[in-house]
Amino acid sequence: MVLVTIAFMVLAMIMGVIASIFGNLAEAALILAAFVLWSGYWILLEAFWGGRTIGKRALGLRVVAERGLRLTFGQVVLRNLIRIIDVLPGPGGIGALFMLFGREHRRLGDFVAGTLVIRERRVPPPERIRGLAGERRGRGPTIKFPGDLVRKTPPAERDLLLDLCMRRDALDDGVRHRLFAEVASHYRPLFGLADDEGVSDEKLILLMTAEIYERLGVT
Repeated sequence: MVLVTIAFMVLAMIMGVIASIFGNLAEAALILAAFVLWSGYWILLEAFWGGRTIGKRALGLRVVAERGLRLTFGQVVLRNLIRIIDVLPGPGGIGALFMLFGREHRRLGDFVAGTLVIRERRVPPPERIRGLAGERRGRGPTIKFPGDLVRKTPPAERDLLLDLCMRRDALDDGVRHRLFAEVASHYRPLFGLADDEGVSDEKLILLMTAEIYERLGVT
């Protein structure tokens, strides 16, 4: 982001020179074009590359929806349009303050769009995920999941489920409870799992994630 911001500032200086030669109309057109290019880099890559940019991919980071579900195009556009406010009054300005002093260390654009930047992890063995829920394969699953479980959870959602499960211990208790509850509220009706089965939201998501990756052949 810093390099792109610096490039934008250099472009702004070039625009000033061109405007002094061709007038205000050229300046306005160049400002609009620069803004589209500056925002478009993040918008296009994050929208069509699973919440990643080139820099995020290199660092093992990605943008996800706050609820832990699939990132929408609207969220991508919103978080990146607000980037112009995040860098005021200079590179890293308002956005840096939100990240330093905010409870979840998110910039303003992420708060408004309801998004998070998370670190990706390698897929652990399903047995390890099941162990987080206090279960072992030999004892049989607490819940019988439907046969189309994998088909109804696209790759992007599988990644997000895994991210949530593997970073649960790093979350505040309140945030952890809320995220698992919201994600479970999406999948319970989708797979016909009643709320009164005696299984907590967190355990449901842990067991479901382990089952998904086991069916995908991860060992």
